[in-house]
Amino acid sequence: MAIAKFDRYVDRHAASFVERLQALCRMPSVAARGTGMRAVAEQVEQMMQRVGAGTRAFRLGSGFPIVYGEFGAGHHCFVVYGHYDVQPVGQLTEWAVGPFAASVLDGKLYARGAANSKGDLVARLAAVEAYQKTFGKLPFCLRFIIEGEDGLGSPSLYRFTSEHADMLRADGCIWDDGYRDTKERLVISLGFKGISFVELRAYGANTDLHSKWGGIVPNPAWRLVQALATIVSPKGVITIDGFNTHVAPVEEADAKMLKQIEVDEAGLKRQFKIGGWVRNMSGRTLTKELIFGPTCTICGIHTGHTEAGAKTVLPGMARARLDFRLVPDLSPELIIKLLRAHLDAREFHDIEIIEIASAPFAKSSSTSTVARAAVETAAEIYGEPPVVYPLDPASGPVGAVCGVNLPPTPVVSFGIAYAGSNPHGPNENIRISDFIQGIKYFGRVIDRLAHISRDDFKERNTIEALLPITR
Repeated sequence: MAIAKFDRYVDRHAASFVERLQALCRMPSVAARGTGMRAVAEQVEQMMQRVGAGTRAFRLGSGFPIVYGEFGAGHHCFVVYGHYDVQPVGQLTEWAVGPFAASVLDGKLYARGAANSKGDLVARLAAVEAYQKTFGKLPFCLRFIIEGEDGLGSPSLYRFTSEHADMLRADGCIWDDGYRDTKERLVISLGFKGISFVELRAYGANTDLHSKWGGIVPNPAWRLVQALATIVSPKGVITIDGFNTHVAPVEEADAKMLKQIEVDEAGLKRQFKIGGWVRNMSGRTLTKELIFGPTCTICGIHTGHTEAGAKTVLPGMARARLDFRLVPDLSPELIIKLLRAHLDAREFHDIEIIEIASAPFAKSSSTSTVARAAVETAAEIYGEPPVVYPLDPASGPVGAVCGVNLPPTPVVSFGIAYAGSNPHGPNENIRISDFIQGIKYFGRVIDRLAHISRDDFKERNTIEALLPITR
């Protein structure tokens, strides 16, 4: 089998690929802090050049660079999305090792960004290298679009796509989100929920006061809590006026896909250390809610004294950060409109809404070329067919990349993480074995797309040869 030559190359260079990932993970690139971002972008560009890409770096305004790399050539083109920025590390005391040490312990590489998503980026570049070293230049165009603002809502990416839509014209897009679930099944997604990330603010006095004034001076913390309590019921149901009337029914094709998805409820409960699910959901109801249910999550609340020790204060301001995960037909613009009207109707005119980031939902077909290449080759590496989600519960700027052309570009998403990777929490990690398997899997996706491109090229040449000569 020809692909075995590719696998042998990967195995011979596995240690080198891991070292490249460690080197990248040791370079902090927390977009929220902004330090080291240019250096990491330059490192990513050099990694692409090392594999043979023609590259360009775009810096739009004061944003962080977007790195573009192009491999191969041909009639077909596919886009690979990734990001080099990582989430804030949180409390250092919760990490077993330094978040940027990139230490390997018991077969796992621990580092902020290892799973989300420097590991995917390095694995995919390694696969391109191995494929070209084994089979020669790609017979199709593969464009890498790697940004540095995923954690900030991707403002530069939206501007980039509006100014360079021609660079994103493609037959399909490969996203960087996916994992092996608690039963070791590869999860592939054909789209993503949208997101609206907002901050609500309530104001009181012009500064924090001694709490002796608490009986007569308005308390913004209570005000904010009271407003929040009107948004979601005690049972976890979103109660914003008119919200649920805008949620589209699940389409028939998606309903059929849902029947094939089994959430490992017991395994996830053990992993999360929880006793049950919201509203005691289970079975098909739980699966449908996970994939096609909108959400409203309080991500954090800050007000008054939150440090160690007692301090009796009356806060001068209270703020809460919320994210809404959006499904068809909810849009970020609609969420803000509904939330504002809901609060105003309850006399919470004073609660300020600040939009921080947003992205529309994105959905595509399981019959697209890129989706079939990913789904049909997965069993060769993972030993069984993948679990295919019609909509990933997570979100991303998919609309910016896949929605700039008409019709929208089909998207498929998969990754090298596993159920215990904890990408936004402490001790983020990947298993080295998953990283190497991810390289081999992406190589097979490339190989399938290469065969499609070659077959199409032969077919077009045959048709052209049969056409009558016109003068």
